[in-house]
Amino acid sequence: MKRMTRQSTTQTTRSGFTLLELLAVITIISILLALILPAIGGAMRNARTAEVQAEFSRLTTGITSFKSEFGLEPWSTLTLTEDPSATAWKSTSRTRLRRIWPQFNFTAQHDFNGDGDANDVLAINASECLVFFLGGVRMEQPNVGNLGFSKNPINPFTRAGENRTVPYEFDTARLVDTDNDGMLEYVDALPDQTVPLLYVSSNNGQGYTTANGSLNHYVEGNGKTAWKKSSFQIISPGEDGEFGFDPAPNPFVSDGSANDSRPKYSEDEDVSREEADNVASFKPGGTLGR
Repeated sequence: MKRMTRQSTTQTTRSGFTLLELLAVITIISILLALILPAIGGAMRNARTAEVQAEFSRLTTGITSFKSEFGLEPWSTLTLTEDPSATAWKSTSRTRLRRIWPQFNFTAQHDFNGDGDANDVLAINASECLVFFLGGVRMEQPNVGNLGFSKNPINPFTRAGENRTVPYEFDTARLVDTDNDGMLEYVDALPDQTVPLLYVSSNNGQGYTTANGSLNHYVEGNGKTAWKKSSFQIISPGEDGEFGFDPAPNPFVSDGSANDSRPKYSEDEDVSREEADNVASFKPGGTLGR
């Protein structure tokens, strides 16, 4: 009979990685992160820029809807007079509103900013014009939002009645009032944005205003020809919240000629650091930076 013997086995265990192995792993991970993070960051920035451009397209559709309804694109400067018995309407603003609403009653009182009185004279800027013309009269404060325009041709700014026109539905979470005049402005969807979109009209094809104190707008590399010269420009300040130029007033001399401070944009030239992340309706697909 054969005798069975038990063989003992010895197991060798490791206490862990050596220091050199750990350093090698950390180095590899660091290299991978250095390669991956910029790509992820760039993809996220591109996605955010694409969202701003998509909203520009929607706003353009809203402007087209406004023009289809009223025959004109929205103006980008206007003065609203709530009590004409106290302060006369400015002739330019009167003319502009009359072209949209020929039967509008300029002798009546109005509460355009919804603050409960009719005592204000409101010089509304370009950002406010975008919201005013596309969103309509503001809800009564402290509510944030717009009610559109009444179909009543004599008083399109009344808040009463349900027969209304609303060219564009703004995201109320992004409506702001940076100058506290009660007239709302709109910021883009970029994170933590506080500077409203800039809307500048070519005055329905008559040309961008070049008078002293007029709105700034982008011109081509020649320093003269405006981008979208027969329509309008919508500009986002980008993620840094800076346009890189003074939107208004524009430093034009009184004779109507312009100096070189108008912002230029050309595919062949670099823009300033502040302008590089600007998003503009005349350059679809990306920022102004190359």
